[in-house]
Amino acid sequence: MNRLGIALGLIVVAVALVVGAVLFSNAPPQTSNNVNALSFTYTVNNNTFTFYAADGFTNYSWDFGDSSTGAGSVVSHTYQTNGNYQVTLIADPLTGPSGSLSAFKQVLVTTVTTLIHHYFENLNVTMGNSAT
Repeated sequence: MNRLGIALGLIVVAVALVVGAVLFSNAPPQTSNNVNALSFTYTVNNNTFTFYAADGFTNYSWDFGDSSTGAGSVVSHTYQTNGNYQVTLIADPLTGPSGSLSAFKQVLVTTVTTLIHHYFENLNVTMGNSAT
């Protein structure tokens, strides 16, 4: 009787392993979202930012976070004051569901140090009672 109990126990374990393997191997496939995610990159030259939107979209609309806007897949914007600005891009996908998508990034503008540096480069101070 003891051997029969062990044999039945092993059969139950084997069946459980097979059923578990079948259940996990037949998991529903994960579907990928074919809609492109809207994104953008940028480069900086002093206080001028050039923004590059991802391909696969149309009707690009930009908000630079300082009450200025732009349109197009590649745009440049010159910030007038230092600060942390949220740049927002809105565009329509060329394929997939209709409707606008948006993306945003924070950009930090630090132009005052550049302006002060240029000021001191051009300042000619002589020792004595006068400065020019």
